[in-house]
Amino acid sequence: MKIEMLLGAMKNIETTDNGNPYEVITNIYNAKDRGIDVLVGPEWSLTSKSGVYARKLITRNKATKALELLFNAPDYNEYAPRDARKILEERIDNESVFEEVPDIPYSKREYEKLLKGLKLASKGSDMLIFPGTAMVYDEKRALYNVMPILRDGELIKSVYKFNDGLSSRFNLDGALRLYPSETNYKGYEKEDYSLSYGKSPIITFNGIKTSVEICADAGILKKYGVNNLDLQILSSCGNSSTENVINSKGYVVSVDGFRDVDIKVSGKGMLKQRPVEKSDDMHVFNLDFSF
Repeated sequence: MKIEMLLGAMKNIETTDNGNPYEVITNIYNAKDRGIDVLVGPEWSLTSKSGVYARKLITRNKATKALELLFNAPDYNEYAPRDARKILEERIDNESVFEEVPDIPYSKREYEKLLKGLKLASKGSDMLIFPGTAMVYDEKRALYNVMPILRDGELIKSVYKFNDGLSSRFNLDGALRLYPSETNYKGYEKEDYSLSYGKSPIITFNGIKTSVEICADAGILKKYGVNNLDLQILSSCGNSSTENVINSKGYVVSVDGFRDVDIKVSGKGMLKQRPVEKSDDMHVFNLDFSF
């Protein structure tokens, strides 16, 4: 059996500082119109800056105080980042207004709103969507780098980055704990990748076995014991290589968003694949699978 599949790799999202979830949603609609089968975005493409700005820069001590005020607010985990300025202005005297504080990841409420938009955009299409990752905090002050995987209006799996060395930009100068950690999970073991993938990392899509790794997690699928994939995906910001776990007819797709988005599609014994279509928002590849 031979399967031809169009893969779209999102191009117009630079993730060194932040992504743009609105561009991701627009790209999903565009990909549906083009008949794309699988859509992939780079790491952090779903996380935007919080926009917590005011009139002048304050000291690091006051920034720390501001964060404590925010996270001690009632039901803080329900707040969206854009609400943070209002919360802080109510709690800090007028002389302490600031120009910038460390970026605030998505709260529970804002992430759920983002998921709703992603689901709506994906509805009515069989396309499998790996849209990149978002930074989300929960009620335990745990910080997650998570990729939601979607298909026809449904969230079919959430993949959590396992090996994360995030900068203080997203970790609020230590105000949040990174996932995973011993402080977040009882009985946590270093090699327990099920915390990131659930029961299995593999998704079967139209007879094709696929899975995804996130940047520093490159090689985690091999450690997990995965092999013989038809389609292996690496979504990253600063890394474009991983341990190969594809079969002889399979493909490795790397979408790296450091500075400018770098897209690579290759396979065992194959020349680097060239896109059949290029545009400002994505590169499109025609992949053949023979079983």
